[in-house]
Amino acid sequence: MTTAIMHRRRVLDTIGPLLDTETRPIGELLDSPRRLSTTVCSPIDVPGFDNSSMDGYAVAASTLRNAPQRHDTDADGAHTVYGPIPVRGRVAAGAHGREVAAGSAVEIMTGAPLPAGTDTVIKIEDTQPGNFESPEITITLPATAAGPLPGDFVRSRGSDVAAGAIVLSAGLMLTPAHLGVAAACGITALEVQTLPRVLIVSTGDEITTDAAAGIHDANSITLGASLRRLGVDATIVTVPDDPQALLDAVQASEADLVISTGGISKGAHEVVKLAADLDEASTMVFEPIAMQPGGPQGCGTLAGIAWVALPGNPVSALISFEMFIRPALLGLGVDDDPRETEYHHLLGGLDEAPPSGKLQVRRAVMTGAGLDLMGGSRSHLLYNYAQSTHLVFIPPAGSDPQPGETDRCADDRLKTWKIT
Repeated sequence: MTTAIMHRRRVLDTIGPLLDTETRPIGELLDSPRRLSTTVCSPIDVPGFDNSSMDGYAVAASTLRNAPQRHDTDADGAHTVYGPIPVRGRVAAGAHGREVAAGSAVEIMTGAPLPAGTDTVIKIEDTQPGNFESPEITITLPATAAGPLPGDFVRSRGSDVAAGAIVLSAGLMLTPAHLGVAAACGITALEVQTLPRVLIVSTGDEITTDAAAGIHDANSITLGASLRRLGVDATIVTVPDDPQALLDAVQASEADLVISTGGISKGAHEVVKLAADLDEASTMVFEPIAMQPGGPQGCGTLAGIAWVALPGNPVSALISFEMFIRPALLGLGVDDDPRETEYHHLLGGLDEAPPSGKLQVRRAVMTGAGLDLMGGSRSHLLYNYAQSTHLVFIPPAGSDPQPGETDRCADDRLKTWKIT
């Protein structure tokens, strides 16, 4: 029987040729998450100059050491009071102040460059009278053997990013923070992976908006949301158990990839299989894989379009998406996990043995005491999936895992993917 890793390779071979790269302005990536194609280095230091991290006064540490001093002790401990120190001018954010003479201070705002002659910042809360536009100030600091030091409340040039440093690595799914880093480094565009246009097809005469006559379609919603959160342009259609209607709907679309649910099992009206029979050029392969849920799978081309056919039960479809389609769309290799991977023990152990020779994928919740399985293994229990925080991979008992399919640690903790 085909293993999960073998089928993942087949899906990757189907979807991989649809992926490409393009350069996009970062402003166009704000609401369309993409995977970065190339490693990016910063062309500049960030910050580009020494600047203040506080509203207060820029001085030289030597000015404080040479100023008149007295020592006080109160409920907060010992303090040293420096001054009075004359104040000469102000430096606002975006401005460049003149050199500050020894023995004096200058007002400085958060983000403003440190002017020549200064090397430290005193926050306004540590000064008296404690407001700007005073001709002179006194400064109260905790008494220490070292006294005031250069660099206090100063953001040094290059302290966040040094010019030439790698700031974004190829393969990242770009987050808002990644885009912010690029902008801070003066980078205006990024090379990202393109994504295919996807047509989601829910099949079956039973799909209806009338619950008394059939079932409501959850698959198109779960798959559509999953795809769009990857930045995929996804369109949804529903077709009855009519193979020609299915082919017509697909051919009328502008999709690069079809993801269908249902119509690939062993029944008499399996519409995707019947459509493949009508299309002499189809390369679709339908065969069960050694996984529960999600055994029935199909992959290839149909109606001249790349096609991945998923089972119709909602949990089977969603787990199949996570196992096969998500990693392919991310351009990951067969050994790369598309989700955050952790290893945990199950609370109370297994409630049922995995089917012989099959990888079982279960849903679970991480509690304060450990990982607790949610519901059973049956593939219609979508509510249990929605309550879960992790997918748990339970290998067949006594089996030797295939390469890339190691799901159990040496101490019998199980591999899990965190659901987000």
